[in-house]
Amino acid sequence: MAELFQDIRWIHIAAGTIALVMFWIPVAASKGGRLHVRIGWVYAGCMSVVVLTAFSMSGLAFASPLGVRHLSNPLSAQQAAQFIRESREVAFFLAYLGGVTLAAGWQGIGVMRTRRNPKSFRTPFVLSLNVVVVLAALGSLALGIFTRSAIFAAMSSVGFVVSGGNLFYLLRGPASRMDFWYQHLSSMIGTGIAGYTAFLVFGGRHLLAPLVQPQYYILFWLLPTVIGSPAIALTIAYYKRKFSGGGRAAKASGPQATLAV
Repeated sequence: MAELFQDIRWIHIAAGTIALVMFWIPVAASKGGRLHVRIGWVYAGCMSVVVLTAFSMSGLAFASPLGVRHLSNPLSAQQAAQFIRESREVAFFLAYLGGVTLAAGWQGIGVMRTRRNPKSFRTPFVLSLNVVVVLAALGSLALGIFTRSAIFAAMSSVGFVVSGGNLFYLLRGPASRMDFWYQHLSSMIGTGIAGYTAFLVFGGRHLLAPLVQPQYYILFWLLPTVIGSPAIALTIAYYKRKFSGGGRAAKASGPQATLAV
């Protein structure tokens, strides 16, 4: 099982690496243009593989914590019990983060595909997905309090914000003609935040470890969100000004924007 786990892990890393590079092309490309749409789908496909492999690894690690690891030294019964407990806590947490990423990406694509009929996006699957993520966020918060893990507790807020916001949009409906576009932007940028968080935590941490003291490793978890959240707010504010500018600006931008992924 350890070999299977490692094979899935390498697929996860490869897809994630491609996604992190592809993320910036739709960001920089003309919104609604051919490059934006095509590379956007490549990015979405890679992130789908990332989420699927994340769920697979979390499931394997939860089901058989000792089986997915090559342990160099035998563990005592007490050490094994602690290792299993901690591994399952981490497996749950990573599955929760995979769920957050899935909810954000599904929202980002779904609102575009159903922009002419927003109610059609309010399916049992979409509602259930976001409810499950909110419940998992509650679980992460409780686990953080119980284990005194600042990371588990702090990252629970991401699930509340992402899936709570998704549910609010689904149940309320669009607040304006271009609300689907703002949802698309915030959700897709949110998936990028998730990807770069994973990169910093599991890859960048090793590269930057000599420069950062262990007690500050929580920064690797929080930094993409701290940077990305204002970026989302500023981007949406920009497009709201653009679309409400009246006349030619709004008219010229609107149709092109509706063609985006």
